[in-house]
Amino acid sequence: MVRDIVIYPDKRINVISPDMRTFDADLLSVIQDLKDTMKKHKTEAMAAIQIAIPMSLIVIEKENGSYLEIINPRIIGKRGSINSTEETLYFPDTIQTVKRYEKIKLIYQDKEGNQQSLDAVGDFAILLQRKIDYVYGATLANRLPEKGRKNFEKNLSDNGIEGSFETCPTVFKRDYFISLIQKILFFIILANIGSFFISDETLNTFYTFSQYATLTIVILLIGYFFVAYYESKKYSACTSCQIGNIVGTTIKYAIFTLLLYLLSSFLMSSTPPT
Repeated sequence: MVRDIVIYPDKRINVISPDMRTFDADLLSVIQDLKDTMKKHKTEAMAAIQIAIPMSLIVIEKENGSYLEIINPRIIGKRGSINSTEETLYFPDTIQTVKRYEKIKLIYQDKEGNQQSLDAVGDFAILLQRKIDYVYGATLANRLPEKGRKNFEKNLSDNGIEGSFETCPTVFKRDYFISLIQKILFFIILANIGSFFISDETLNTFYTFSQYATLTIVILLIGYFFVAYYESKKYSACTSCQIGNIVGTTIKYAIFTLLLYLLSSFLMSSTPPT
């Protein structure tokens, strides 16, 4: 069945779509409605919230005419930055240029509930990010820099439509935690390299530094997680605030820190006593 598309200033588009827990006939019915609506409007992808159904669901038409159903998407990896010129059904006759990630890694479930993953690059990565924005209650306007967003709001106002849009900050507080962690890790690496060229007494000093540095990183990682979690609730429209990203970053730095600590311990234990 062809459904009506949500168009600005309808606020239903800003609803965060909850995760799907059941994979039944109702889900298949919504998927079919999305396909029918996509055909009518000649669009290659659509999120369920675009037809006012708050499901964490995206349907994409492939080049061969088949469809990809993405349920409960999470971006767990991202790389690169690219300017993307985009238009959207929510703001008809609107074209804007925004920043997107050039490459992303995604985990999701298919219509049977099976866990899947995919890597996307270029136009496909941009398409996925656009639709995932909708899943998390965001639109193209939320991606604009502050100046562009203000101009966009003014253009709408000039046309008799009032609106304002939550925007993601350029720098998050959690970024300061990661920056400090990276600096400490850099010095630990230097200390490990330098251990091959220093005396045993100095080596003991470096090992003590490594212990305290590791403990500091653990504390910073705990702080990062809670601050990032708070920001994920405050800036719910940002795909970079997804809890999957936060957990993935925490685990990545925790593993790297552990490996460096084990390396420091090995170097210390392998040094013969004097």
